[in-house]
Amino acid sequence: MINTLIVGFGIAGFNYAEQLRRQKKTFVVIAPKTHSASHLAAGIINPTVLKRFNPVWKSDEFINNALDHYQSIQDLIKTKVIYTIPILRVLYNTREQNEWVVASSKTPLEKYLNNLLVPRDKFQGISAPFNFGEVLKSARVDNKTLLSAYVKKIIPNQFIEGKIDYAQLKINTDGIEYKGIQAKKIVFCEGYQSVNNPFFNYLPLIGSKGEMLIIKCDRLQENVIFKGPIFLSPIGEKKFWVGATFNREDKTTSITEKGKKWLINKLDKFLNLPYQILDHMAQIRATVIDRRPLLGVHPRYSNLFILNGMGTRGVLMSPLLSHWLFEYIENQLKLPVEADIKRFENNYFRNL
Repeated sequence: MINTLIVGFGIAGFNYAEQLRRQKKTFVVIAPKTHSASHLAAGIINPTVLKRFNPVWKSDEFINNALDHYQSIQDLIKTKVIYTIPILRVLYNTREQNEWVVASSKTPLEKYLNNLLVPRDKFQGISAPFNFGEVLKSARVDNKTLLSAYVKKIIPNQFIEGKIDYAQLKINTDGIEYKGIQAKKIVFCEGYQSVNNPFFNYLPLIGSKGEMLIIKCDRLQENVIFKGPIFLSPIGEKKFWVGATFNREDKTTSITEKGKKWLINKLDKFLNLPYQILDHMAQIRATVIDRRPLLGVHPRYSNLFILNGMGTRGVLMSPLLSHWLFEYIENQLKLPVEADIKRFENNYFRNL
């Protein structure tokens, strides 16, 4: 009997697998071939909310853990996956300038926001009417390369390609069984697909569709992530990730002409260089009604667990969230109440 069966292998499933590997726990991962939202995400590590100049929830804990974590993973798989790179927020008026300077002098933002503005003429082809605000301690993770390399180099014999059939899952007092696999516990890391999980579909995972573009722009610098109306992030070879839209109504992964036009309109507001559109993609982010992650144990079954609900912050948050969940499961340490799914237990018992 293995310790854990992990269902799903986006950034959450990967990070929980790595927790188990480091602690020498046996595990198997089952995940479909289709790419998760993590594969298509920009992989930006950003401890701030740049729309309002606020810190992310528990930003200090998340950022310090994440940066060290991905560096160690890079060393493990001997493949470049993390890039330390500043984010430059376009400032559009004197009010935003003043708000940036004020925010950069406050705790804890003072360690994340440079109080010296970056001159607008430093970067060719980007319109920044009132200069740039610079985010410190930011980075980008190449999710697609990371997930692929980890499977091939670290867990090739512990990865099963396929979509879980919930009807085949047998839950016993001492563990679970799934198509011949016996495990002490199962951890679901399915992202938005969790809405189809009969054990955890009581959780308010609302999801938000994001469409994004991949463009090529030969004259744009590749050593910075720009944040205008949307993000413009380098991904190598003069290619850039552009995104993303935010739609809570459409729950399909189909690309739309409306989404493409919206992205192009936002991009053209601050990029003044010729570019070529190479790809147009869409996925559903795992967003939660109260904007906090979903960690914890099923209200009825003590060997069913979930790690989900990170929205756009999966790369930043999932290393530490995975650690919290591991310590909760294996060592009975308490979860932060803001992330514990016990906050939604009434939903489960109401539907019985």
